[in-house]
Amino acid sequence: MSSVFLAMVAPPSTAFAEGADPSWASCSAQTVTVTVSATDPTPYTVRGRLCTTADSLRGARTVELFVSGLTYDHNYFNSPAQPNTYSYVYAATSRGYSTFNIDRLGVGLSDHPPSSKLTLQSHAYVIAQIVQKLRTGVIGGISFVNVVGVGHSFGAAILQYLAGTTTNAAARPDFLVLQDFLMTTYAPGLAVLGSALYTAASDPAFASAGLDSGYITTMPNTRGTAFYRTAGAEAAMITMDESIKQTGTLTERSSLGAARNPAVTLAITVPVLITVGQYDTFYCDEPSGLTCATSAAVKTREGVNFGPRACLSTYVVLDGGHATGFHIKARDSYNFAHSWVDKYTINPVKDANGCVA
Repeated sequence: MSSVFLAMVAPPSTAFAEGADPSWASCSAQTVTVTVSATDPTPYTVRGRLCTTADSLRGARTVELFVSGLTYDHNYFNSPAQPNTYSYVYAATSRGYSTFNIDRLGVGLSDHPPSSKLTLQSHAYVIAQIVQKLRTGVIGGISFVNVVGVGHSFGAAILQYLAGTTTNAAARPDFLVLQDFLMTTYAPGLAVLGSALYTAASDPAFASAGLDSGYITTMPNTRGTAFYRTAGAEAAMITMDESIKQTGTLTERSSLGAARNPAVTLAITVPVLITVGQYDTFYCDEPSGLTCATSAAVKTREGVNFGPRACLSTYVVLDGGHATGFHIKARDSYNFAHSWVDKYTINPVKDANGCVA
């Protein structure tokens, strides 16, 4: 079965490859027409890959929607290298869940609007449309009962913002798995990332793509320092990460903080699982009191920002940095997440807040 997205326009870069489809799922390329706001009627195309399973308790009812982080695309959730170890798509479908792994607008094979149109808010508006179309069967012909939003970093911020701001229940994911995005940041770690970013047009991978000056990417050979705990990762995976890097925008970075507004997080009324790398330098620094040593410690840090209906759970990826999906213990976090989703979607016994034990 082909593992290549169907493209109506040429992507800005062809320097990346996609992980092969899992043999136990039925996968197909999908295109979704969206707009970026209620006041901008310009149509844009999001491209993704839908993998479905016939599991009557899982894949026939529940789909996991993957939303990648800044400078990542669909490859983050379906690793081209060692997918049995690193691919979230493999982990989900082998458990029996269906998946929809997209390229956000501005990365990979999806359309690249003017960079100024790509903000946290516009991405949330787009994801809301995709969630609704997954529910109604517009995407792939299956009307899913449950949509699990799985986001990494900026992707987690998008899902968190959407869940805390939308007034349309059909546009809100039923459950959130938020990877590597915490409320309190560690400024020196973020400064390392800031110093690694430059205009995408300056990078050989994107120089001929025609992207405007608001598109950014990481300088060559900086991702290991910014995104990894090298003791917990294979060198080959860091090399691969460099080869599949994508872009972000200045407006995505400047709008990101809106997802950390306590008024947003306290308004979330669906169950939330937060996972984070033990040594994620964007959020974790023991001497500064920003501990990520244990799941309990992270829950203590984050719990004050969420209400009782968020049913907050947490998980720490031991020896993980920021890109936990490409660290050696990634599959442990996927297994934990799927046990958590099982509890909520397969004959759950809930308390008054909708939480399961």
